[in-house]
Amino acid sequence: MKSQHTIQALVQNEAGTLNRLVSLFRRRGFNLASLNAGDCEVEGFSRVTLVVNGDDEVLQQCVGQLQKLIDVVSVDDLPFTASVMRELALIHLTGVANNRREILDLLAVADGKIVHFGLDSLTVEVSGDAKSIDRFIAMLGPYHVTEVVRTGVVGLRTENRIPSELASPTFAATSA
Repeated sequence: MKSQHTIQALVQNEAGTLNRLVSLFRRRGFNLASLNAGDCEVEGFSRVTLVVNGDDEVLQQCVGQLQKLIDVVSVDDLPFTASVMRELALIHLTGVANNRREILDLLAVADGKIVHFGLDSLTVEVSGDAKSIDRFIAMLGPYHVTEVVRTGVVGLRTENRIPSELASPTFAATSA
């Protein structure tokens, strides 16, 4: 069954790491729907969140291939039922001078906010799961959306745990 899978990897934050990750996916023909990377709680390391299109076999291949990369410390498949996943969208609207009240009402429902306003334009910010953002953008359809930019998915497991690699004395020695 085809679906989207969210994978999170803890990687060394070094030049070329993202290039190696993306090259791996390109060479293997995996379809990346989203890629997001950023610093994390461990100095010198980053968390990379990847959304992959494919069945369970594709997921297992992706996880296996990522685990082979030298820069990758740990890989985790984030299950939908035990994770929180969000993305952020910035949406620019023009020709809104007569519709500001309606747009503000939509923003209140979506828990969004205005991040920039002009005489006849607005830039709004909304965050949530991908489907909520899709619905919000659809609701803005009547209000001349001129540009949309989305961050891609970031996610965390909802259970408290420390990956075994972080608890190991070897990791502590290499990250110090």
